[in-house]
Amino acid sequence: MEIHPSLKPSAAWVTDLIDKYRFNPFYKTATNVILLQLLLALISIGLFLIGIRYVQENTLESISLHIYDAILAGATTTAATLPESIEAVRDQTFLYAFLGIVLLNCFFGFLIARFALWPTRSSLQFQKRFIGNVAHEIRTPLAIIKTNTEVALFDPKLQKEARDTFEQIVIELDRISETINNLLSFDTLTRPRRMFFESTDLGAIVETVVERHQAMADSRGVRVLTKIGDTRMVHGNAIALDQIVTNLVKNAINYTPANQAGSVTIDVAGENGHKVALTVTDNGIGINQKDLFHIFEPFYRADTSRARGIGTGTSGLGLAIVNEIVRLHKGAISIRSAPGHGTEIRITLPAAGKKNLPDPLEKDGSALTNELTVDFS
Repeated sequence: MEIHPSLKPSAAWVTDLIDKYRFNPFYKTATNVILLQLLLALISIGLFLIGIRYVQENTLESISLHIYDAILAGATTTAATLPESIEAVRDQTFLYAFLGIVLLNCFFGFLIARFALWPTRSSLQFQKRFIGNVAHEIRTPLAIIKTNTEVALFDPKLQKEARDTFEQIVIELDRISETINNLLSFDTLTRPRRMFFESTDLGAIVETVVERHQAMADSRGVRVLTKIGDTRMVHGNAIALDQIVTNLVKNAINYTPANQAGSVTIDVAGENGHKVALTVTDNGIGINQKDLFHIFEPFYRADTSRARGIGTGTSGLGLAIVNEIVRLHKGAISIRSAPGHGTEIRITLPAAGKKNLPDPLEKDGSALTNELTVDFS
């Protein structure tokens, strides 16, 4: 069917709107919300008109009955009871109108949450699946490349320039692998899955993580100190807690200037009898106030371009993962940082066998210190 030339612009405009509605989830969501709101307005107007008609009919019926009764019983009865009858009709109408408005808004609120936001929810789920699938697909070829590169390094005849190149390739492959693992971890944590909790030795996890990163600290000239108290058992998931400590320790070492007497302190101690506090403190570059309130956002990285001697940076998922794990453990996280002086990250978790009670975190009024506290307890 051929379209008249004068209608082609309109047809193109309609086609464009249809394509946007089909393929743009946010446009589809906005359109659904607007349509549902228009439908709600039309139904509300209809109910309003029905209510007015109901009041009129019942008022006229009440007046007619009272006039009829007045003819039979006398005019004084009508004067006494007619206002009361009209008031009863009005109160009944207001009650019905109030219940109708409440039920109607609840129903349309459910429709908006269920159907209008469905495209956005589906889009987010698709993005999560896409990230997970891509990360899984990339891991295998990366592992093959890394294995072949490490095998090539065993060749004693390999020239120094080629050896240096291969070693740098291995380092970068490790960074990519870490980013992929963080993507998979974040994808898992943002999905509603059960996590097994049990009595876990947080002190042992800290010692294992520190031993694992001692070579990294030595290569940067950063001293790592641990202070493990007697209260060290927490109610949590050992693998997830290992990830918390790993991300915090790695960040602390990485963002402490190399070969400048840097130090990182990891402290585990009891807190108020029902909590265990994990504190990681460094004397590194610190965090600016403008960055502090964004550090839990996935892929956000503070500006470190002016800092010298720091590491190669991270994927921007470490603290987002830490925040999610702390949330799942119903703990609290507090970050205090002063640019140029260092950062202190303090996490409180429920002690093993103890009730998870609120833990108000102490605050320091120092003007140089930026602080952020998130309590999930």
